[in-house]
Amino acid sequence: MDTRALREFIRLGRFPFLLSGFLPFTAGALLALLLGARFTPAQFLLGYAAMAAAHLSVHYSNDYFDADADRFVETTAISGGSGVLATNPGLKPAALFAAVALMAVSLLIGYAFLTVYAYPAIFLAFGIAGNLLGWFYSAPPLAFAYHKLGEVTNMITFGLLMPGAGYFVATGTLDLTFFAFALPLCLYGLVFIVSVEIPDMEGDIAGGKRTLVVRKGRIYGFYLITLAASLATATLLLFALIGTFAPVDFRLVALISVIPLGLALWGFSNRCAERACALRYATANIMGYFVFQSLVVLYFVLAATQA
Repeated sequence: MDTRALREFIRLGRFPFLLSGFLPFTAGALLALLLGARFTPAQFLLGYAAMAAAHLSVHYSNDYFDADADRFVETTAISGGSGVLATNPGLKPAALFAAVALMAVSLLIGYAFLTVYAYPAIFLAFGIAGNLLGWFYSAPPLAFAYHKLGEVTNMITFGLLMPGAGYFVATGTLDLTFFAFALPLCLYGLVFIVSVEIPDMEGDIAGGKRTLVVRKGRIYGFYLITLAASLATATLLLFALIGTFAPVDFRLVALISVIPLGLALWGFSNRCAERACALRYATANIMGYFVFQSLVVLYFVLAATQA
């Protein structure tokens, strides 16, 4: 593989988007720490490595199985895949090999984690579920994104699996406290995926994807994003008022949630069906998602250092 092909192969991995998994994983682990769990940095890193390998595998497998559909999509900063295989079809075998190899690495690291820390074998289920959901997001015969299940898959991945793995690494179990925390994260997962689908609507139609935006249109997408962001803020505010996560003060988390909510409302008030117009507001929603996740992690880190 020459230098140019290697660069394109690396670009296939869309490494910056690993942040979308790292942040909820870290938030889950830090919440557990604030609630009394104890774990080492090595424990955190080994647990995340298992999930990161699975997440990276998804990037390669999605581009491989979406290669034909992505020919109709104009790649943007937030959507359309990497666009590499559309112009470099010769890299398809390498992409498939990377996806399978990374799945194997994910499971091996997960097994190593169980062995080193004597955790319940259920931890391996996070890696298996993450790999399977990622693989079948685009891969036949299930191909969730092509059969109206892409949004649900994304909500499970970034609302339950990634933060759940982080919480489990810290505690060795999942409890009702975690599932309460997962509820707004699932809603933000919906905000994320619908925002990604908005720019790709025409291309997804041509490529045969049955996303929610393909079926309902961009205007509906902006309605749904606003509803999900509103429900997430309302849920976090309720948690803060009733002290669900005491001694962790969720008032600041609820306040931070005003950022993605405000951007969702901005997009809703300027909702439009044309791609060029809608892309601006979809991108703002993605930025709001990352800002919210980053600030929550920062708050949890500061709270942990003061505890």
